[in-house]
Amino acid sequence: MFDRLVLHGGRASLLWGYRPIAILTTWRITKAPGAWTLSATLTQAEAWQCGQAAKYHELLFTAPRDKGRWCWEVLDVNVGSTELRATLGEPLQ
Repeated sequence: MFDRLVLHGGRASLLWGYRPIAILTTWRITKAPGAWTLSATLTQAEAWQCGQAAKYHELLFTAPRDKGRWCWEVLDVNVGSTELRATLGEPLQ
């Protein structure tokens, strides 16, 4: 459908099951051929839990949008003190 695409927004979170384990204040998702990449600014994150959840493919990026939410599986994540970078799978919603 699209070879390149950029989405961005305000508040979002990374969920492990129903639990938010990272709270994002701003985020940007870039789609290039073959890859979706998330970069975000953090307010709070549990780095070890983010890594474990991504390792077992149980971590989801979610952000509100009109009439629903965006949702992607997180395949790999790197958590810094104030920023986060992740590789995402295909969008789920």
